Amino acid sequence: MSEEIQKPTRLRRILTAVVLTIVLVVMPGISWIYLRDGLKWRKDAVAELGFFGAIRGAYIIYPDGTKENQLKESVCVIHNFGENPQLTEENKHIIETNKRLYDQFGKLSDGTPRPYFKIVMIYEGGSSEFRSEIQKIPSIDYATWVVTGGLGSWRTILQNSYEKFTVERKVTPYTEYYALADATEQIKCFYNALDEAQVNRMVQQIARILPQK
Repeated sequence: MSEEIQKPTRLRRILTAVVLTIVLVVMPGISWIYLRDGLKWRKDAVAELGFFGAIRGAYIIYPDGTKENQLKESVCVIHNFGENPQLTEENKHIIETNKRLYDQFGKLSDGTPRPYFKIVMIYEGGSSEFRSEIQKIPSIDYATWVVTGGLGSWRTILQNSYEKFTVERKVTPYTEYYALADATEQIKCFYNALDEAQVNRMVQQIARILPQK
């Protein structure tokens, strides 16, 4: 009779020890690992962003002569397609990436365009196929999309900033790249536009620096 009572008591002691080990040792250990990794990721993310020059404005001129800078106070993802771009596989890939960026950041939960986020596509001229592909973007008329010329000044700004970036970071220049600018109109980093891992890294940084307004 005493043995029948003793067995569940021993079992309860074992279960209690297991539960206490999980609560006092395992769970704090897991929490510390997540905290450590989270802090490391944040430090790496902050260190990744620098100051590589200021972007220019992209202005709308109204009939009364007043001007509005479409990029003011906005996080901008910028790509320069250049002069007379063709609908190459690379350009098609970048346009599709831009659509995905719009789906993720360009609209609020109710479907309206998100303020303070812009996808800036710079080009002059272009083949009919290229321009048709741009115009087929379903949301192209929304304020999130900024199609701009001014190729000479944009080229100078981006080339100078990109050269500074590649020298400081000791990286081989990418054939096609994105510039990421924050809401103060400063270029913070560059990413290989054809490398999915780098695009995903840019997505993480956009989420970090996007104004919460």
